[in-house]
Amino acid sequence: MLIELEDVCRTVDLVIGRRNTSADDRLTEDLGAESIDVLNVIVTLEQKYGVSIDEASMGAVSTVRDLYDLVLKSPHAAVPPADPARSA
Repeated sequence: MLIELEDVCRTVDLVIGRRNTSADDRLTEDLGAESIDVLNVIVTLEQKYGVSIDEASMGAVSTVRDLYDLVLKSPHAAVPPADPARSA
């Protein structure tokens, strides 16, 4: 399954119970997530995309984009085509 940033945002919305989450929203400061919420999001993403996220990497997650990047770096992640706006 192809992993899209917008889909990760929607997953965070569903798990945390928020709406219109953006990629640069901070999980705890902006979205009010607690550590168990972040863990639930990670487990949901692992199950949804069939990836395994290294526990040591979880501490570096601050924003929704960090989650997305973490999932992309995971083994078996389906990487989307390069985004020209992001590589500029």
